Amino acid sequence: MMEMQRQIPSSREAENYVLGSVLIENRLVSEVVSQLDYTDFYFQENINIMNAIIALDKAKKEIDVSSVIEYLKQKGLYEATGGGEYLFELMDAIPSVANVAAYIQIIKEKSVERELLRKMQELSNQILDRKLSFEEIIDTAERNIIETLNKRKTVDLIRIDNVTDKVLSIIERNKQKTGDTLTGLDTGFKALNKLTFGFQKGELIILAARPGIGKSAFALNVATNACELMDAHVAFFSLEMGIDQLLMRLYSSHSGLTLNKIRSGKLNETEMASLYAAKTKLDRFNLYLDEAGATDVEELVTVCRKLKRDGKLDLVIIDYLQLLTTRRRTMNRVDEVSKISRQLKMMSRELDVPVLALSQLSRLIEQRENKRPILSDLRESGSIEQDADIVMFLHREPAKGDEDTTRKFRNVQTELIVAKNRQGVTDSIRLVFKGAYSMFCSVEDAE
Repeated sequence: MMEMQRQIPSSREAENYVLGSVLIENRLVSEVVSQLDYTDFYFQENINIMNAIIALDKAKKEIDVSSVIEYLKQKGLYEATGGGEYLFELMDAIPSVANVAAYIQIIKEKSVERELLRKMQELSNQILDRKLSFEEIIDTAERNIIETLNKRKTVDLIRIDNVTDKVLSIIERNKQKTGDTLTGLDTGFKALNKLTFGFQKGELIILAARPGIGKSAFALNVATNACELMDAHVAFFSLEMGIDQLLMRLYSSHSGLTLNKIRSGKLNETEMASLYAAKTKLDRFNLYLDEAGATDVEELVTVCRKLKRDGKLDLVIIDYLQLLTTRRRTMNRVDEVSKISRQLKMMSRELDVPVLALSQLSRLIEQRENKRPILSDLRESGSIEQDADIVMFLHREPAKGDEDTTRKFRNVQTELIVAKNRQGVTDSIRLVFKGAYSMFCSVEDAE
């Protein structure tokens, strides 16, 4: 049996129908031009005609068979397009223009298929030429698919009365909730929940502080609170600490044993029982730790996409942003960090989850008498502030003298400053950092 001949994805029928419909009904021009470009067509004569229609529309000229013929003649494309005979054939073949929307969709789908085919062929050649590592192959394939599909999305404008009922129902549902007013992930900190209504899907949240203030501890607290209170699936990427160090901190905050005691291993039977109880609790959490230590943002996004596909992603936490790199590097580190923050924001929107990224502060803050951080203190900030939906700072006044060496092991009041909140108000929250247990709590809970 003869093998079926493989063909490049295309539909002459759909292309001819759409172009013929436009030549018959001028009112269809805006619908067609707003959804299709000449690059979406495959057959050269149809590309020429669509190019003419787009050019005439931009020039605000009447579009009919005569104006298209005149345009093609001016560009020297009249004969190559089949002349007037081909244009009249397009019009004669259209019994009705009622199905133009369906044929537009066919053209768009074939265009996407051709673009994917082209990108996959390029990737195939790169693989055969051994130009890419395994990780780069996976990232390139995934990125090609998502970029192509996103680029082909059309913007639909919705009349307001089609969405007012939907949003009103959301508001009414939130009104009927008893107790809390959470609409997002529970952070475990009531005052923070009050300001943010919980961490929302699609948000990029930045947490910054000077070294030693407790950024990582706060992030771990948020991670386990989301797991414990909402049974959330949390991906935690620690680029600074290994898994062993993270687990030591988690054991401490959930067992009531100091981090120093756990690290020493000098525990009595009662303390070991507390440690095993903490293990049983932690084992129930849907908390995913990055064992490989992903350092480039593309790899991180790939891992998160897989978790999302598997239905195992509600929150992403990154410790910390400035340790990430990108494979498409620039000489300017500020530009690179800006690109990374933008990719994290896009990931939060694409995967529909909140992303909490920790960040360093600029060293210039140490040269100021007033150490209270402000938005411009974000290190290598670039577009971090612009991309973020929420920017928070952990802050406490520097200790003096010998107290510096012992302070981190005691309970110290720490300010959580919500400096930017795109969907709500900004304010300052008082917390207590229990350094010996690597955990934060509210002032009331610490008393």
